[in-house]
Amino acid sequence: MKASRNTSWVNFAALVLVNVLWAMQYAAYKIAGEGMEDAALNFWVLLFGAALLIPFWLWRKQTRPASNKKLTWKAIREFTLLGVLGIVPPSVMLSWGIAHSSASNAAILSLTIPVLMTLLGFLMLGEKLTRVRIACLALGLLGTLLVSMSDLSQASFGRTLLVGNFVLLIAGAGSAFYNTYSKALLERYSELEVLIYSYTTAALACAVISAALEKRPFYQVSGYSGKTWLAIALIGALPWGLAMVLWMWVLNRLEVGQISTSIYLLPLFGLMFSVLTVHERIGAPQILGGVLTVAGTAILTVYEGRQANPLAETASR
Repeated sequence: MKASRNTSWVNFAALVLVNVLWAMQYAAYKIAGEGMEDAALNFWVLLFGAALLIPFWLWRKQTRPASNKKLTWKAIREFTLLGVLGIVPPSVMLSWGIAHSSASNAAILSLTIPVLMTLLGFLMLGEKLTRVRIACLALGLLGTLLVSMSDLSQASFGRTLLVGNFVLLIAGAGSAFYNTYSKALLERYSELEVLIYSYTTAALACAVISAALEKRPFYQVSGYSGKTWLAIALIGALPWGLAMVLWMWVLNRLEVGQISTSIYLLPLFGLMFSVLTVHERIGAPQILGGVLTVAGTAILTVYEGRQANPLAETASR
């Protein structure tokens, strides 16, 4: 029993750390984006993230020869689908959508991601829509709304922003698709394989978009500051590197519906970083919202995690 409880709390702690690392990327993206266009920026971020993970993947292949799999045409099609539909929308399309809408609208529309993840888990993977999951989604959503009160007050969904808002919604759907389809691929591939192959296909897609549409394509690298490249390295190493490895590790252990609510922690940690860096004020609604969001995540990863794995719990007694 003790081992099972420890495992559940390890899953919860990993999800908290993932969202902390994800929240750190916004400042780095802002620095890097000041001199580099969206598709080019994401090409270099994904390329750096994949390059960072490749040595660990090669080491795993040497230490676990039985797990080595040939890259078939079917696998190439699957990872192309994952990269193009799952990474390009929440990276390149998200930036475009914010430019033609607003950051506040993006924050509000991103609240659909956990809901879409849960629905896709039900439709694509046959996961159950339990009362606990629905209740925790509602709890996390309420908490995030309280945390994001400033974004709510600035949001606008008029006709002039319709196209931008639609693109933002597609970006959120892409993120939900990536997480759900990755879960299906993890049955046949390792976490590192899913990340490296999907990053590679997404980087190639970003390169095509950059070369075709951007004024300064990805291959024109002269003139960028060291600060820009440092920001890209940090994004590739932490949010797209360490954080995604942890995310895939937990995703391989739990169902999509169990970890979907944890994404509601992202605005909470974003607010906390704002408090620490720019001394933004935090009030009672934000504190209550943070408590509700953490509670919803804990219930799904700890309580329901034990309920979903009774055999493991029995074996640990």
